[in-house]
Amino acid sequence: MTTWILWLGALLVVGGSTVQLTHRSGVARVLWVLAVLAFAATTVGAMTASEISLPLALTLVGAIAATCALVAVNPEPAKVAAAQRGAE
Repeated sequence: MTTWILWLGALLVVGGSTVQLTHRSGVARVLWVLAVLAFAATTVGAMTASEISLPLALTLVGAIAATCALVAVNPEPAKVAAAQRGAE
């Protein structure tokens, strides 16, 4: 079960990145936050099922860190709109 949730999180990250390319940063942020929740659910599921292994743990830590970095680097939609109005 943890593998499916992990793949779902990966698809959410890819979907968020694709949406980001169309300049809809609000939707991208939502998809990335959902991906972080999917990765966290995978971590909890693996720990409760005693399936945790070093490669899985490293993958989950890396996935959570990378997705949180995407959310942090991506500007909030309100700030982007304000910056665009200020530039005009």
